[in-house]
Amino acid sequence: MIPRLAQGLLAAIVGVSTSACGTYFPVNRPLEEWDREGGYRATRQASAEDSDELVLMLALSGGGTRAAAFAYGALEELADTTLTFDGAQRSLIDEVDAVSGVSGGSFTAAYLGLHGRGIFKDFEDRMLRREMQGGLLVRLLWPLNWLKLFSPYWARSDLAADYYDEVLFDHATFGDLARSDGPFVSIHATDLVTGSPFAFTQDQFDYLCSDLSDYPISRAVAASAAVPLLLSPITLRNYSDCGFEPPAWVNAQRERRRELDREYVNGRNLLTYADPGRRYVRLVDGGISDNLGVRGPFEAWVQRGQPPASRPADNPMRWFVLVVVNAQTTPDVEWERADVLPSLGFILDAATSAQVNRYNFETIELLRRTFEHWNLTTGSWDPPLRFELIEASFLDVASQSERAYLNRLSTSLQLPDDAIDRLRLAARAALRTSPRFEALLREISGEAP
Repeated sequence: MIPRLAQGLLAAIVGVSTSACGTYFPVNRPLEEWDREGGYRATRQASAEDSDELVLMLALSGGGTRAAAFAYGALEELADTTLTFDGAQRSLIDEVDAVSGVSGGSFTAAYLGLHGRGIFKDFEDRMLRREMQGGLLVRLLWPLNWLKLFSPYWARSDLAADYYDEVLFDHATFGDLARSDGPFVSIHATDLVTGSPFAFTQDQFDYLCSDLSDYPISRAVAASAAVPLLLSPITLRNYSDCGFEPPAWVNAQRERRRELDREYVNGRNLLTYADPGRRYVRLVDGGISDNLGVRGPFEAWVQRGQPPASRPADNPMRWFVLVVVNAQTTPDVEWERADVLPSLGFILDAATSAQVNRYNFETIELLRRTFEHWNLTTGSWDPPLRFELIEASFLDVASQSERAYLNRLSTSLQLPDDAIDRLRLAARAALRTSPRFEALLREISGEAP
């Protein structure tokens, strides 16, 4: 006979498992009928006060609280940068049309999308200066959560998502984002099977025949920051029969089979969601596939083709600006001065950082070359349209000692207050003193070079 206490615990575990299956997995709901215009998409209407002459996009990199604080400092600098153009005096923070976020940067991106300028009221206290890592550890050690973790449908990242939901996002969904006055937000994770970026937008959810509107923002952020081994994947259900039709360029890849062709690989990865055997999609940290959060948007831009030879009558845009806020660190050469072997942790961190940094470099170069190519065409428009790429990173910090300090900061979700302050100031200075940023401000405001 099972003791009464054991019976109670068993009943609690079964109850939690059932609840988890019904409440936590799967969370994303099916689309009853596909609507190519419906849902949370980048085509939503911009704010009436936003100038049509300037399209400003931000990409906030991964890197834990280090990245979130560095991104926040860049936002502060944009808020304090005012220009007069298109008939009004404008702050650049109000001109941000879209922001993508990865891992640590996804916290800042999502909060900006939800609250706009309201991010400056309480984001510091609610996220940057909160002991997030300690809070997660307390949740993990709480006995009732042990019972939940017995469930095969609820794991460490679900616990993290619940925590972010409670302390930061107030149970907000992507439907709330669609109704907000903030910029469009694209939170990026990595598809564990294909290794490709996965964006929490309705355009991506269309392939799953799923409705993004009531999906919790906290779970998207938890997926974007789900560091493998430390945290578990976030799982989505893959549905079918909603009438979704992939774009023509995706269908065209079915017969191409050119493994070294970027368009083919991207199309093939998207078509895997149509496989009846892929009932579920597992998502992990977005930094694995793209730690800058720009590869997905870049691929979408390229699929639209080259700019036309002359300015379309309905296009008033004069500047398309992408600001990449990059909190990556540079290699530490201290071990090269010692005759002892580095630790296993250092070796793993160095190997991972080398891959991420190299991929970041290639991504930036690809974007820069593409923008330069497009400018050859749009520079002859009347008036001309200019594509501009601006990067703010630790490398742009003037002080060598301050760069060394920033590079020693970890990617954890908890940093001391002094580190938060120095990260914010470093981001502001890196953006403010960027030659490309300075030249762009002069051009937009009509000043002579």
